[in-house]
Amino acid sequence: MKQENNTDESNNSVGKNSKKNKKKRLSSIKIALLAILIAIIVGAVATVGIVSATIRSVPEIEASNIDTLLNQNSFILDQKGNIIEKVLAEENRTSESIKNMPDYLGKAFISIEDERFYEHFGVDIKGIFAALLEDIKARSSVRGASTITQQLAKNVYLTNEKSLKRKIKEAYIAIKLEKQLNKDQILEAYLNKIYLGQGAYGVKEAAFTYFSKENLKDLTIAEAALIAGITKNPSRLSPYNTVKPQDVPKDAIVVGNVELLGKKYVAVFNEEAITRQKLILSKMKELGHITEAEYNEALEEDMTKAIKPGKKVFSDISSYFADYVKKQVVADLMVKKKISYEEAHRELLTGGFKIYSTVDLSLQKDIEKMYTNFSSLVFNGKKGSSWQTDGNGNIVNSSRNVVYYKRSNVLSKSDDFFIKEGDYKVTDNGLLINSPKLNVSSKNIDIKDYYTLENGHLVSHNIGSLELTPSDFKVNSDKNFVINKKFLNKNKSFYKIDAGNNLIISSDFFLDDEVGIVQPQSATVIIDHNSGELKALVGGRNLKGNKILNRALTPRQPGSAIKPIAAYLPALDNGYNAATGIDDVPIKNVDGKPWPRNSYSGYRGMIPVREAIRDSSNAASVKTIEDIGVKTSEEYLKKLGIISEDGKDSFITEAENKNRNDENSSALGLGGMTKGISPLDMAGAYATIANGGSYSKPIAYTKIEDRYGNIVLENKPKKTTVVSPGIAYVMTDMLRDVVTSGTGRRAAVPGVITAGKTGTTSDNTDAWFVGYTPQYTASIWIGNDSPAVKLPNGSALAAGFWSKVMTRVHRDVPRREFKEPEGMITASVCTISGKLPTPLCEGHVETELFAKGHEPTESCDIHESVRVDITTNKLATNKCPSFFVRSKSFMNISPPYIASKFGGILPSDYIYRMPTAYCTANHRISLPTIKKRPINNSDRDIYKEEEVETPPVEDSETQIEQEEQPQEDIQEEQPQEDINQDNTQNDNQDNNQDNNQDDNQQYDRPRNRPRNGE
Repeated sequence: MKQENNTDESNNSVGKNSKKNKKKRLSSIKIALLAILIAIIVGAVATVGIVSATIRSVPEIEASNIDTLLNQNSFILDQKGNIIEKVLAEENRTSESIKNMPDYLGKAFISIEDERFYEHFGVDIKGIFAALLEDIKARSSVRGASTITQQLAKNVYLTNEKSLKRKIKEAYIAIKLEKQLNKDQILEAYLNKIYLGQGAYGVKEAAFTYFSKENLKDLTIAEAALIAGITKNPSRLSPYNTVKPQDVPKDAIVVGNVELLGKKYVAVFNEEAITRQKLILSKMKELGHITEAEYNEALEEDMTKAIKPGKKVFSDISSYFADYVKKQVVADLMVKKKISYEEAHRELLTGGFKIYSTVDLSLQKDIEKMYTNFSSLVFNGKKGSSWQTDGNGNIVNSSRNVVYYKRSNVLSKSDDFFIKEGDYKVTDNGLLINSPKLNVSSKNIDIKDYYTLENGHLVSHNIGSLELTPSDFKVNSDKNFVINKKFLNKNKSFYKIDAGNNLIISSDFFLDDEVGIVQPQSATVIIDHNSGELKALVGGRNLKGNKILNRALTPRQPGSAIKPIAAYLPALDNGYNAATGIDDVPIKNVDGKPWPRNSYSGYRGMIPVREAIRDSSNAASVKTIEDIGVKTSEEYLKKLGIISEDGKDSFITEAENKNRNDENSSALGLGGMTKGISPLDMAGAYATIANGGSYSKPIAYTKIEDRYGNIVLENKPKKTTVVSPGIAYVMTDMLRDVVTSGTGRRAAVPGVITAGKTGTTSDNTDAWFVGYTPQYTASIWIGNDSPAVKLPNGSALAAGFWSKVMTRVHRDVPRREFKEPEGMITASVCTISGKLPTPLCEGHVETELFAKGHEPTESCDIHESVRVDITTNKLATNKCPSFFVRSKSFMNISPPYIASKFGGILPSDYIYRMPTAYCTANHRISLPTIKKRPINNSDRDIYKEEEVETPPVEDSETQIEQEEQPQEDIQEEQPQEDINQDNTQNDNQDNNQDNNQDDNQQYDRPRNRPRNGE
């Protein structure tokens, strides 16, 4: 019985333990569940906290102005309001209303990106799972999980950062957008914002980029689906890829050419884009957005023929004018809005501005056409440059330094760059090079330019830099350099050594401008000086691709073209008049040599300002500057826009300040400035004279409107009075003489009244004509990009081309006269003193033009009557027989010119100058009734000659030759240069070669000149 009890007790014990274990297990589960629940709650709270904190960091969204957040292209319009160029931005975008889009374009995007677009509230939970299932079935990413609204939120308000916070913000903003905008507004903003490859933002830009279609409704269903397919991966799914011409695969389908940043690429068809397109078309059919027939028709459309890469510029207008418009817009935005250059530039690119330019598009195109025929118009088929070569055929300057290498001395037949033996060495550290063909700096190794000949014209070619980074080479103190081993080991094809021990550097490591730039070059600027508006601007000729160097904005030495604005205009405003006499005789330079030489033979002596300008006297210009003072000249050049107010070069074209030009009597009087003046600045200065003495900074646009038509900038010319209208009119009258009978006769425009001035620099390296008519001012420069290469002729080249250009400008312009201001008077004047004539001024009296208040009131004090011995032409004494003594009129010029101080050089008017020596001739007259008496000491004192040199009569007569006809003006070299050889140089080649002009015509000073209406 006891045993049974034990058994029962044992069973009871086991049951009790089992119950206890069960309770423990249930307790553990409860604890685990409780822990999980707590974790979920904590996680949820934390998530809510994160979401709440993230949402709080999102700024307030005002979706009504979402279109202002979409960057848009700006446009440049011509003077008639027609679009001539699109300003390309980082985001090349033009917005379009959804009303102007075909319905199937939006449906193509919806089908592949967000098929439940019209059903969700911004975030599509169901769509996320659907997209996930589709991706699993297709075993690839078929459609994105983000809605179109979410993508818009990210593109407009967020970055591409991949993070949970960004996704939370994206969803929150999407919900906010859905509350503030309707579905069509969201879709429109999305289609205008999305990036679609090849620099195109938005569907309108994509349609133009890929199919050259500006109207979205011209897109086919197939084209719309192709564009929609780009969204997933713009770099991989673009309808075409751009590759270098040499890299085009043999089996590639070429659909066109594309120019990017001045370089040409080939557009190669991308088959992968078609795969994506077919998927979208299938989805569109599945969702009922297109019919079966439309689907099949779209599949059959040949995309290789449909794709036509669009050009980025709407017109074939040169970018020279447009580039200057952009410069002015950026500069003006910086000033008005007080923003940085970068900010202003960004506004230009993305602000969607309409920029109303001043260009006359028809005129601009016609001038550019003239530049395509430049050689025939200017050189008549002759060689355009003169140059010296060394024994190897390289073009050298006067110092025998190479300016351009002969191509075969730089590049091999296979277009590789070569360095001869002795100029390089292979070392343990790499490749040591010391070649004169290279320009070396710490950052670049530049290969010097070479030249070729094209129909006798010089063509310069830029090779550029070796493709090396600063870490790839080291420059030594003696300017040789070492390309390191690391680079050479990595780039085995960089060089080889040929059989002649020449170092051959592969053409893969530098760019060769095979087209080159024809020389000489030229620039033209045309201004309507009545309004201050630029009408045409060309900065070069025969260039292809981007217009990199705008020579219209590039300073060059102006030569004699500076004389009217630096010397004579200030002089007229400070006491001179058109008849004021200037002594055209040499002065001494720093070397003690006679200087400056004139373009015509010898020196003329006292000449009026009118003649000095007409025939471009160098000596007279320098002396005028010295008389009025360099500071006075500078002050007027400031007012004329040539020098900035702080005394630094303005060059309206440049944003940064430059160093001063070498302003001195030589540079200002002759134009031999180190920095020079741009054709634009020269045109602006001359336009001041044409505009009655009022300077206006030339403007390239009149106003800028934003995308809503609001005026952002209004650009009205700011006028500065430089001289009175009367003074300007007198200058115009004298500059007319330059064209009718002076150095600028080739600039004459048939039937058009013209005024202007020629300019040629030393050695014929720069040729100018700057002038104007009653309607327009134009500046033309011709020269080589390298100033060391000479022109075959002087400013006659520029004057002749100026005539042709201005003949076109005035083709449909009614003839006008220069408007004579009130108060102009004419009066007789002595052309030696510029004062009222006396009876002694006979032969030097003319009728001259004056601004009222500037006419002479004093009588001539230069012409004086003195008694001379006619046998010696010296001052008579009381020992001269009365029948040898006559009263004559002479010019009493102070200080007197002493010929011996200038190598015996005599001006043409020397015998008319007041003699300074007394007659010492021994007049022996035999009269039998008169006994000769000895001369005592007192008599000798009377006949004692002053110690002032006067040349013999026969020498003087030798010098009184017929005056030379004024020839082409040539700017004198700087005083410190050797100009002693000038007496043997033929300075008159320009006019001597002008067989169409009467070179035997004498330049007699015109008397009683007819004015307007001649």
